[in-house]
Amino acid sequence: MVRAPLLPVAEALSRIRGAMQPVAAETVALPDAHGRILAAPVLSRRTQPPFAMSAMDGYAVRAADLASIPATLKLIGQAPAGTAFEGIVGPGEAVRIFTGGPVPQGADTIVIQENTEGDGDKVTVLKAAEPGVYIRPEGLDFREGDCLLQAGKRLGARGIALAAAMNVPWLPVRRRPRIALLATGD
Repeated sequence: MVRAPLLPVAEALSRIRGAMQPVAAETVALPDAHGRILAAPVLSRRTQPPFAMSAMDGYAVRAADLASIPATLKLIGQAPAGTAFEGIVGPGEAVRIFTGGPVPQGADTIVIQENTEGDGDKVTVLKAAEPGVYIRPEGLDFREGDCLLQAGKRLGARGIALAAAMNVPWLPVRRRPRIALLATGD
């Protein structure tokens, strides 16, 4: 009996890799994507945050009104999380704002509530705040059309959560390969 020469492991692996073909792609829902490999880049379908929003509870004000502290401002309304104040913050005015609330037009600073004293329709700012402080600008995290997940990435909890935040409910992934092992010989 003639024995074929044995292949070194490195050469055998090289031949196997050379014969491999990429598996086809399929689209799966986010809950089914864990552990799968992305088949194509994924683009964001929205901007996050979708508007300039407050990062803290407090008051939306104009930084120019805080030149002299304490500063007493007229309270003209409020902006709860996700609800916009319809007016414009003018000189000497403030809007009560909550974390996640859209920053009203005219305001450029958030003064945290711990640095204020309220009295009916007036609020007194006790500590100055830098312009832009506690404001998350529109698109700070990502913008519509941004590519945040690259093809070839193995999806875990972080990637799936990012896809959900980007408003992407389905992901293009590689099909799971089918593998068979055949043992031959003695």
